[in-house]
Amino acid sequence: MCGLLALTLCGGPLAACKDDPGLDDGADTETGHGHGDGDGDGDPGDGDGDPAAATYWQEVAPIYYDSCVSCHREGGIGPFELDNYASAAAWAQASAIAVENRVMPPWLVTDDGTCNSWQHSRALSQTEIDTIVAWVDAGAPEGEPRDDLEVPALPGLDGATAFVTPEFTPEPEGGFLSEFDEYRCFLIDPELDHDQFITAYEVLPGNEALVHHVLAIPVDPTLDVGGGMTNLDVIEALDAESPDRLGWSCFGAAGDGVEIDSLPVTWAPGQGVVEFPAESGTRVNAGDLLVVQVHYNMVDPELIGQSDSTTVKIRLEDEVAHEGLFDVPDALLGSLFEGDPYMIPPGEEAHEFTWSFPADWYVGWNGSESLELWGFFPHMHAFGTKMRVRVLDEQGQELGCVGDVQRWDFNWQLYYFMQQPIVLESGHQIEVTCTYDTTDVDEPILPGWGTYNEMCLAGVYLVAP
Repeated sequence: MCGLLALTLCGGPLAACKDDPGLDDGADTETGHGHGDGDGDGDPGDGDGDPAAATYWQEVAPIYYDSCVSCHREGGIGPFELDNYASAAAWAQASAIAVENRVMPPWLVTDDGTCNSWQHSRALSQTEIDTIVAWVDAGAPEGEPRDDLEVPALPGLDGATAFVTPEFTPEPEGGFLSEFDEYRCFLIDPELDHDQFITAYEVLPGNEALVHHVLAIPVDPTLDVGGGMTNLDVIEALDAESPDRLGWSCFGAAGDGVEIDSLPVTWAPGQGVVEFPAESGTRVNAGDLLVVQVHYNMVDPELIGQSDSTTVKIRLEDEVAHEGLFDVPDALLGSLFEGDPYMIPPGEEAHEFTWSFPADWYVGWNGSESLELWGFFPHMHAFGTKMRVRVLDEQGQELGCVGDVQRWDFNWQLYYFMQQPIVLESGHQIEVTCTYDTTDVDEPILPGWGTYNEMCLAGVYLVAP
C-alpha cells in the first residue's frame, strides 16, 4: 500500500497529561483576553457569575484537577505542581499564558466544532480559560481550602502484555538524512497461537530524551517476498549486516525488503495511552512476529553513549466488533523515492505543501465498499507550523474536514479519534496541506527522517463498517 512509505516519526521529550476526561465542549483557537460569562449551572469551578471573583480552591482548582494535575503533581512529568495553592500561585502567570495561548493542556487540533469533534478532548473551554486568566488578573486569591478534590490516578494501560526492547546504545548514522539519528529494529516473538486483535497500546521509553518515536509492526515471517526469500530470511540477512550490535538498521518500517500490511502501533512523545474507537482493533495473525522500530535522536551531544530499553504495552483481544487499519502516508517523504525530492525553500514564513491520496488505496480492504475514517495522526518536524486535512469528492468539493492544526508543536504528537467517522467511498480524495516556517534557515529543507529534515504525514485509522 503506497501510504506505508512514510513510516517514521520524530518528537520531543514529553508525555500526555489529561487523564481521560471524557468529552469536552470544545474550544476555539483564537487567542484573547476576553472573560466569559459562565454557563450558569451553579456548579463550583465552571466560572459562574463574574470570573473576576474566581479563587483557587473554589473555581480554578477543579479545572486543574480535571485537566492538568495528571502531569502537574508530585511525581508527575510536569515541571511544577498545580494541585496545591502555594505552587499554583507561584506559577499563576505562566499558567495563564499557557492556557490563553492554548499551549496547555496539549491538544493541537481545532476543537470548536468547525473541523470535527473529538473523543476524550483535552482542550479547555473558553469559560475555563477565562476563569484561570481572571483569577491571575485578580492576584491569584486562595479562597477557602477544601479536601474533596482527588488527584487522578496516573494514566496507564491495564490488561496489556509488555514487550521490551533490549538495552541498546545508539550511534548517529550520519549523512544528510540522519545526521544525528539512528533507526533500529528489534525482533520480538509474541507467541500467538491464534489470531488476536490489538485494541489499545502504550509506549514507555526507558530514556525519554533519546527516543523520538516507536513503531510496533506485525510481520508474517513465512511470507514469500520474492527471490526465494521470506520475510524472516530478509530480517536475518539485515541483522547479519551488523553482527556486533543488537537489531538491524531500518529507515523504512521493518527494514528494506520486509513486507508489512499495517502499522497498528505508532508512537511519538506526548501520546500516552491509545485506545482504538468503535469497538475496533487491528488483527495480528497467529505466528506473526513483532518488529519494534525505535528512532533515536542524538542532536544533544550529551546523549551520545547513553542507552535505552523501551517497553511497548499492547492489549490483545480475541474478538472485536469491527476490524481496523492504520496507515501513515506522506507524499513529501515519498518524493525522496521519485528521483526529484521536493525541497522546501528557505526564507518563507508560511510555505505550503499540498498533496492528496485516494480513498481507493483502502476501499475494498476486507471486501468493504466503503470505510469509516475514525482517526487522525498529524506529524511534521521542527519547521512545521500548521496542517489541514480534508476529504474531497470526485469534483474536488469538500465532504468533511478531517483535522485542522493551527499551532503545530513538535513536542506533543497525539492520535486524535473522532466522535463520528467520515465515510470514505471510491473516488474520494484525502487532501493534506502542511505549512512551514523557514525564515531562520538559508538552505532548502530536504524531506527525510532526520530531526532537521521535514515530513508532511497524515496518519489515518480506518474501520470496516
